[in-house]
Amino acid sequence: MAGPVELIETKPHMSMVIAKSVPDKPAIAGELFSHLGKAGFNIEMISESSISRGLAEISFALNESQVNEAVAHLKSLDVLKTSDFVIEKGRGILTVYGKNLAREAGIAGKIFSFLAQEAINIDMISTSFTAISVLIKASYLTPAKNLLSREFGLDA
Repeated sequence: MAGPVELIETKPHMSMVIAKSVPDKPAIAGELFSHLGKAGFNIEMISESSISRGLAEISFALNESQVNEAVAHLKSLDVLKTSDFVIEKGRGILTVYGKNLAREAGIAGKIFSFLAQEAINIDMISTSFTAISVLIKASYLTPAKNLLSREFGLDA
């Protein structure tokens, strides 16, 4: 039987946007991402967290060539007028695929631990039944892919 990891891919030229002090209430994420979608921005990853009573941070990743335009577009939304936006360029997405990932206990922990051993910090995580994606500094994409390929026996 094959191991849980079947393929590892990378996607460079990404940026992360952190929308700070976003009102933490229903419909905000829908409004924010609908607004971006209608303008043609393709969002690759999303993370949200409450930071204090009534406020949240929403982080998302998109193509680096569109990041400044996307943030300018968001600043036109009335509901986000009091929000600050932090842009982190020079990111990339590393995705680990396997049809049996969801059945493998501890696979995410293994992936994250292998990356941590090489001091690779993770900015954002997205998972599904068949994929685990992380947003990391673009300079780490190739070393991280090589490391995980070796650890999961894909370079043989």
